[in-house]
Amino acid sequence: MFNKIKRTKQLKIVLNENRIKAEYIKQINQGFYGYVYLVKTINGKKFIAKVYKKDNCAEPEQKQLEMLGKYALAHVPEVIGISPKKQNEYFDVLFMEYIEGVTASAIKITNKNEKMRLSDEIVDNLIAIHSISSEKGFGNFISSDYCNNWEEYYKNQIRYLYGELIKNKPFKLSRNSFETAKILFERFDKVFCISVKNSSLIHGDYNMWNLIVDPRTNKLCGIIDPFGCSFADRELDLFQLQNANGNEYGLLENYASKISLSDNFELKNAYYRFWDDIKHLVNVGYCNNKLFSEYGTKVLTLLKSQ
Repeated sequence: MFNKIKRTKQLKIVLNENRIKAEYIKQINQGFYGYVYLVKTINGKKFIAKVYKKDNCAEPEQKQLEMLGKYALAHVPEVIGISPKKQNEYFDVLFMEYIEGVTASAIKITNKNEKMRLSDEIVDNLIAIHSISSEKGFGNFISSDYCNNWEEYYKNQIRYLYGELIKNKPFKLSRNSFETAKILFERFDKVFCISVKNSSLIHGDYNMWNLIVDPRTNKLCGIIDPFGCSFADRELDLFQLQNANGNEYGLLENYASKISLSDNFELKNAYYRFWDDIKHLVNVGYCNNKLFSEYGTKVLTLLKSQ
């Protein structure tokens, strides 16, 4: 509670430094990487101030939002401004448009046809994003770090994450979880035995928590919080469709009915999910050994059945 009060006071100082007079500031959400505040100015204007837990996160998210805004069917919040830690001495802050609505994870729809309509909106929006490719290949459009081969590019990411586990030995990580990560790293080539031919623009965190829906109409009205938006294997986005209440809307099945998945999709999907959680462990210390075991066991089981 003390840290929350202190952080809010610091945000007020940052707002004042940026000549923004706030009537009220309220924290409305929190994720692995930041705190989300709703700010209302004395003129009645509302906007979002995202305060980051880690340095150098605001500018990449700004560029990812701008990229997605070019191609998404759903609205992407416009970035209003940025205040880096090196300027305000507290934390990185991204100011962006506030989209009225609630997260799709909070929507309760009972009508079957209405559920399918929202599912179509969510999936068609993702397909539109995935339809964008880069002639440079696979990689990060912010750093211009590209590779012609997806398997090589992604293996370098996994090599980095596994190397961090070896180097830092996170005390929360169980021996079983570490051994699972070791085995999955060593079996990378058996998972990626079919080459990914084309790059696709991905959101990186496309799940029901990061989709905004109008509760009056149950229509998709915005997408937020990209993380790792880049040119990648489009299937890297798909395990996220099963997070939160995504299965209730049949998001993955709907996507697969419209876009053909790779022959080794189920195996890759499980592998992607495991290393996504390891990424959060390396980045911010998130650790759930029960899930590491569950996700890792699924990958190993699928490998045995090959």
